[in-house]
Amino acid sequence: MPMPIHSSPGWHKLPQPVFRTHWQNRQFGPGHNSFTVDEQGEDVLVYHARNYTEIEGDPLWDPNRHTRLKYFDWREDGTPDFGVPPADHTSVP
Repeated sequence: MPMPIHSSPGWHKLPQPVFRTHWQNRQFGPGHNSFTVDEQGEDVLVYHARNYTEIEGDPLWDPNRHTRLKYFDWREDGTPDFGVPPADHTSVP
């Protein structure tokens, strides 16, 4: 059973990002994540990303990282499994 998302003792910083750019799906710079639960009680990751790599200036100031939603699962050890950012135009079940 996963530890509740709001339980801070269950969270610690890892040396590598747990949710990162996915070149094949053209999802770059995912970040500023948050969590919520849908009407059926499923966990949802809310984040932003962009679908292009050509940026002028600092990528953190790029205003075109659009909000996206993704369902996620839990591993047996109780940690979240975010998978990879899905490609644009991927329907959410």
